[in-house]
Amino acid sequence: MAKVTGINALISKLGHMHSDIDDDVDEILRRNAKEFRAETVTEARRVMVKGYWTGNLARMVEDARRGQMSYVITSNAHYSGFLEYGTRYMEPETFMRQVYQKFSSQIRADLERLLE
Repeated sequence: MAKVTGINALISKLGHMHSDIDDDVDEILRRNAKEFRAETVTEARRVMVKGYWTGNLARMVEDARRGQMSYVITSNAHYSGFLEYGTRYMEPETFMRQVYQKFSSQIRADLERLLE
């Protein structure tokens, strides 16, 4: 923590902290998005025990930056929603939900650690 004396110095320091924290938060989110994607691919492979595995689902899982401090992890396989939620003829074979729950708490912990 830096020592600040004077109101102008304080305002200047807060301005630098604001831009620095944006970069730090973005880095935390970027790193977690990459890990989320990797674990989603692993989980998809683990739950796909019926039929055969071509690897298409794994290839279609992507992480992308959507803006400042915003990342999205998606599966572009046209059938991924059927696997995740099931159909009236098929039980769900969730491959993203467990990973999402894990990373939600992990990202929260990382951001809380940053703010301390």
